[in-house]
Amino acid sequence: MDGENKRIGQLGEEIASNYLLKKGYQIIERNFRAKQYGEVDILAQHRDTLVFVEVKTRIGDEFGRPGEAITPGKLHELKKMVDFYYNQYPNTSLSPQIDVIAITLKSDEAIDSLEHFENITL
Repeated sequence: MDGENKRIGQLGEEIASNYLLKKGYQIIERNFRAKQYGEVDILAQHRDTLVFVEVKTRIGDEFGRPGEAITPGKLHELKKMVDFYYNQYPNTSLSPQIDVIAITLKSDEAIDSLEHFENITL
C-alpha cells in the first residue's frame, strides 16, 4: 500500500471510529493484528457483542464502491481473525460479529457517504 492509500485508509478508520463511538460502541483496539491472518481495522464492543469492523475507504467511486472491496477471500481472512481472537482470549463471553463500514470521500476528503453493514456473516 502506497503512502497516499495508507493515509486515506487511516482517515477512514478515524471517521469510522468516531461514527461508532457516537452510536454507543466502545473501541477496544484499532489495527488488531495476527501475523498469519492479517489485521482487523477496529475491534469494538456494542452491548454483548464483540464487533470486528473492516473499514473500506475510497475517494470517489471511480474504482467501485468501497463495500465492493470485501471479497470472499477478505471475508475468509476476517473469519480467521475472529477464530484467532477467541483462541487468544478464551474467556471472552461476548458474541462475535463482523461489520463493514464503507466510506466514500469527496475530492476534498469530506465525507460523501458512510454505510454500515452489520453482521455480514459468521
